[in-house]
Amino acid sequence: MTAAEHVLIVGGGQGIGRALAAEYAGRCTVWTRRTGTDATDPAAVQRAFAAFVQQHGAPYALVHCVGDFAERPLLGTDPATYRHLFASNVDTVFHTLQAVVPAMVAADRPGRVILFAAAGVDRARGMRRAPVYFAAKAAVVQLARSLALEVAAAGITVNVIAPGLIEHPHSHRDSQRRLLPRVPAGRLGGPADVLGTVRHLLSPDAAYLTGQVLTIDGGLQL
Repeated sequence: MTAAEHVLIVGGGQGIGRALAAEYAGRCTVWTRRTGTDATDPAAVQRAFAAFVQQHGAPYALVHCVGDFAERPLLGTDPATYRHLFASNVDTVFHTLQAVVPAMVAADRPGRVILFAAAGVDRARGMRRAPVYFAAKAAVVQLARSLALEVAAAGITVNVIAPGLIEHPHSHRDSQRRLLPRVPAGRLGGPADVLGTVRHLLSPDAAYLTGQVLTIDGGLQL
């Protein structure tokens, strides 16, 4: 990634997204509700991207970090929470990809798409801790793999980062402390543990890496 190449970060207001926004300050645009872009609203996304293109043209990279969490059993999840989790984690991905990626393809140059899921969602196993959240993140993985097939010939890679227990000011501390003894690395991760993988995916060295789920969890899924 060169200094002239611009990154669009969706959901860069807190946690990992905020760390990414700081990492690429001066070379990125951040969309959050606070900056006026609600990614659950397709019309808002289209308007925001039209303004982005006028200023920057098509981005080199799209990094999507949006995704609310709720730790409830499947039968204890009310319909409003179900709809919210899918709107936050899946709808925002769908609307953003449809608005942004066609312009990246039309730019006729290499590009990168990075989506965020959660450790373990690409495995054939049940999830008792937060099943609706993990189901939504599994949908993100499938969207990413399908998109990777669609845009590979255009030189655009699409990959998923699946973090495990990443501690930051907005993380779910009680859940993380409860699961920490199961982490072989013996500690919670932090945003810095994710940034190195993002740097690699955005670099020319990752031009042949696409359609993959990269798990960063200190060995929790082993």
